[in-house]
Amino acid sequence: MPFQRYSVWVIPSRFHLMAISLLSATLLLTLLNSPARGAGPCTCKDLGKIKEQLDRVAASEEAWKEIFAWARELYPGVDLPKSNDDLNQKFVQLNCFPKAQWRVLVKEEPTKEKKTVKKAAGLDEKGEPVVDDDFKKNNCDDAIEAEKEHERKHKEFYLSFPKIFEAGMDSRLLRLRSESEVESYRAQKNFLEKKLAELKLKCITTLDKSGKLLLQGEAAQRERLNQAETRIRLLGTAQPVK
Repeated sequence: MPFQRYSVWVIPSRFHLMAISLLSATLLLTLLNSPARGAGPCTCKDLGKIKEQLDRVAASEEAWKEIFAWARELYPGVDLPKSNDDLNQKFVQLNCFPKAQWRVLVKEEPTKEKKTVKKAAGLDEKGEPVVDDDFKKNNCDDAIEAEKEHERKHKEFYLSFPKIFEAGMDSRLLRLRSESEVESYRAQKNFLEKKLAELKLKCITTLDKSGKLLLQGEAAQRERLNQAETRIRLLGTAQPVK
């Protein structure tokens, strides 16, 4: 979804700055355990790290789905998040436990012990994606581009709701923040799935033609599933025609 789609919106500069400020709260957990290889085209040696990044991103998307449900008041009797910090700490908390425990944990109060997480990427004052130097030194180009894809999706999402920054509705802002995280991690996941499939085809040279066709078929199936999920979400959020 190209950013130019939103160029028709007229956004007052102060509200634009509020949007960028809100975006800066985005958290990304990074796993940088492999030896530094330096930025450059991804090679067969990067298959493991790309898969690791994909798994982390997919898990993060699922965690933010739970947080989004919390922010949407889908858990009766549970206090709603009051700040971005509440959302961030809940995300950190969920990532420390197995998914089977998330539904219970998301209903608990945000942890009082604050934990900080180093960000891999963010948006600069002009709203352009920037990636941490250490992350760039330790990851190949596709991994770096995936982080930028995440940030671009945040920018895209918030600029499609320019009027929200004219209203003092903190709860709605927090719901939008949660939804934006789900959308951004999903876009990052889809990007990595595609790049991982392409890299596998290049690297697994011992496969015969039928084996490569199988990999291509699996990649195509994932793409169809992603498109179907997108259509279902759009139908679920569509507003009735008045």
